[in-house]
Amino acid sequence: MSAGRVAATIASLLCCLCGCASHPHPDLTAIRAGWTGANTQDLTTPYFDPDVVAVIDPPLGWKQDPPKTTSDHIHKVWLSPSRDTAYGVIHFSMPFPVGPGLALGGFLDQMKKTEGNANLLNRQDDPKLPGIRFEAEGGLYTIQANLMVDGWEGWAIYAGTLRGQIDPPDELDMAQRAREYTKIGRPATGK
Repeated sequence: MSAGRVAATIASLLCCLCGCASHPHPDLTAIRAGWTGANTQDLTTPYFDPDVVAVIDPPLGWKQDPPKTTSDHIHKVWLSPSRDTAYGVIHFSMPFPVGPGLALGGFLDQMKKTEGNANLLNRQDDPKLPGIRFEAEGGLYTIQANLMVDGWEGWAIYAGTLRGQIDPPDELDMAQRAREYTKIGRPATGK
């Protein structure tokens, strides 16, 4: 068997073992229609953001910080008027396709590098995402995140709070709803 054939076989096996799937394609028209009448009056109209490869819906009146970008990820965050609460979307690439469990380990390693600390408070596999819901505490922030992977890329969508602050309940509620309404992937063509 040639080296190329061996590499292709290994790549195919990795995709099968790691949960590699066809790239998701959210239907933007259906998303907008589904949100009519939903509790979205304080969220923006959903739109596709090509930088994070997701249909996002930040809370109205929240200010976007400048994006944080490295060679393997882009991180966009919107801060509440109090600046104590955030809605964030991180899109990242991986050196090879892995499942959400391994991606979570890498995410926590990166969080520890940037914040000096990363304590996983809880984790729950959620087939509806499909992915992992988790809560982690960093040096400055506590985040409640949805982590999903698809092949060589992944997303962490979160509602975050500044540690030690009492958050206005409506701000955290808005960030959590924005997180839940975020859909990963490019919109289906023609939508």
